[in-house]
Amino acid sequence: MSMNEKVAYLEGFIEGLDIDQESKEGRAIYAILDVLNEFAEECEEMKEDIEELEEITDELDEDLGDLEEFIFLDEDCECGCGCEDDDDDLDFGELVYEDDDDDEECDCGCGGHHHHED
Repeated sequence: MSMNEKVAYLEGFIEGLDIDQESKEGRAIYAILDVLNEFAEECEEMKEDIEELEEITDELDEDLGDLEEFIFLDEDCECGCGCEDDDDDLDFGELVYEDDDDDEECDCGCGGHHHHED
């Protein structure tokens, strides 16, 4: 039973008691009922907002995972090309030139190269 349904049940129960709404007790009970109705509505809105935020968070988490995969490639590459170690020694403040005459592009799709020694 939702919060709104519980408050509606209480409202029906209170109305069935035939309480005089003009008495001190009646005004207090109906004021409490009004607060409960507002509280239930706000709770329902927050629940919807939380569900929407959870969906957005899940989408962002998936996007971040894709981005991490793209940036860091496959660090568990098993082709033996050493691509998982390529970024460890790079200083991004310097240009790095490689002599590709003896290198062959790796078949694993990692962008690494196999070095052939003669």
